[in-house]
Amino acid sequence: MKAVVTEHSTVVAVKEQVYSDLGGEVAILDLKGDLYYGLDEVGARIWELIQEPRTVAEVEGILLSEYEVEPDRCRRDLIALLQKLAQEELIEVRDETPA
Repeated sequence: MKAVVTEHSTVVAVKEQVYSDLGGEVAILDLKGDLYYGLDEVGARIWELIQEPRTVAEVEGILLSEYEVEPDRCRRDLIALLQKLAQEELIEVRDETPA
């Protein structure tokens, strides 16, 4: 069963991939599946942030401080992207649900 990304999850990029900055965008090569993935400027920033483990809430806070975006839209779009990256096994998701 694939992990579900929530604002309390901790996410980190997996090691079985390589990526390259392409002038503000990022191309990711999944070494397990030999597939390429592309991320736009905001996706590239998220990718940069999750090279070390961070909670989704931490990433959201950084994005809100750097971009003009409504908080609800930021959270919704961030979780959707992270869920897609998790489905493609490009990130590891750890459930950090508060007690």
